[in-house]
Amino acid sequence: MSKWFARLRLALVALAVLVPGAAQADIFMSADFALSRDEDPGSYELTVGLPEAIGTPAPIVWPEGCAQTGVTRQTSGGRAQYAFAFTCDRPFRAGDIIQTPWKADGGRFVTNVMGAQVDRSLAGSSEGIALPVGETAAAERSLGQIGREFLAQGVWHIWLGWDHLAFVLCLCLLARGRALLMLVTAFTIGHSVSLALAFFELVRIPIPPVEATIALSIAFMAREALMLRQDDGQGSDQSAFRRQITIVSLFGLLHGLGFATALGELGVGAGERFPALIFFNLGVETGQLLFVGAVTLIMVGLRRVSLAQPVRVAALYGVGIIGCFWMVERVVGFGAA
Repeated sequence: MSKWFARLRLALVALAVLVPGAAQADIFMSADFALSRDEDPGSYELTVGLPEAIGTPAPIVWPEGCAQTGVTRQTSGGRAQYAFAFTCDRPFRAGDIIQTPWKADGGRFVTNVMGAQVDRSLAGSSEGIALPVGETAAAERSLGQIGREFLAQGVWHIWLGWDHLAFVLCLCLLARGRALLMLVTAFTIGHSVSLALAFFELVRIPIPPVEATIALSIAFMAREALMLRQDDGQGSDQSAFRRQITIVSLFGLLHGLGFATALGELGVGAGERFPALIFFNLGVETGQLLFVGAVTLIMVGLRRVSLAQPVRVAALYGVGIIGCFWMVERVVGFGAA
């Protein structure tokens, strides 16, 4: 068993070294779309901003009767900026869409070409993001529509936020049962409070240092879990557990600031801010609980074959190394900016 454990630990360390270079800690990619009317009748401009990693040139599917007449592209700060000029031989009609090709996770669409301001958050799909250019602001979305959209965005964000999942994984490997429930609840309360404060701009903190500290929180919690020697990953010291609850709550405040950044990038209409916040947060909690449930089931299965402890320790070493890598990467990134 000791040789098997040593090999597994070595494999996890190698994986931890290789994975960060291939993937970012938080890969939720959002896009910004703005449609405006030019001075000439039937002439429009669509501006697009999206991460440079997915901002490769690709054809756009325009509404019937519309054709592209030009395009410019610039890059700045890791984002690609496009300006598409196009003309239409008829006005936009209800149901018209512009189908964009980029595989962003979500986006924001702003326009007033239909005579009223439209500011929408849009979900991504395997075909890209569809822009509802025939929609008017007068057709306000129902609470159900807002709920479905932002609930899905919240789930999607937590599942693509590798740094957030890594932190929750550390909690799952630090405790189980009632203790795990208390830790996850503390984390939830912390990030829910800071998400609301940051989203409504009651708290403003530069995001680069926050992201670096989030990475540090992963390494810290991995170390905290590794300090426990019990096979079930639980300690008996109540004072130590109370300290862990406090630390997890404080780290939750930091993670909530990261969630607020993602929600703000999606674009939320003035009359939708409160329900969008509620449903986005519910989506985050739903995705988080599903992840905790999956990890718990895996650990139960590993305990039945006496592999829980070696896998737990190896995973914590891997997550801790990745957290350290992300922290250094982010500190270097905002220090060079």
